[in-house]
Amino acid sequence: MQLNHAISGLEAAVETQLRLAGPDVAEAGTHFLNALMPAIREAMMSVVTMASTEISSQLANQKVDIRLVDGDPELVVGDDGSQASPPPPPAPGEDDNEARITLRLPGYLKDLIAEAAEHSGDSVNTFVVDSLKSSATTPRRGAVTRHRTTIEL
Repeated sequence: MQLNHAISGLEAAVETQLRLAGPDVAEAGTHFLNALMPAIREAMMSVVTMASTEISSQLANQKVDIRLVDGDPELVVGDDGSQASPPPPPAPGEDDNEARITLRLPGYLKDLIAEAAEHSGDSVNTFVVDSLKSSATTPRRGAVTRHRTTIEL
């Protein structure tokens, strides 16, 4: 995200207001605005940091990091490292223990699962177990997502 774009918009808005007060006030205001630029830039970085923290708190198992690229912040969404890796699957013949789960789901979904299982040539139980095993061991796609945008203040 380019802070210079937002700062330029702020400068233009303030200078427009200063021109209404007359040339002497406009010139003094411009000097004052230039003196405030470091503080304005720091405040904008603080807003980006707060936004990053707020967004991270709303993402499950992900966090938003801020990286500086050519002096401008870039928000990068990545894995927060809190997810424990799943245990390795048991070796063949070691899977003697079974667990049962009672699952309530809408009738239409049960019908869809039964149809998909029949199409693949498996029982419903085998189809569901294989689907769950596959989704539990497959790493998430796109663990790091980049978002680039300009924040208009």
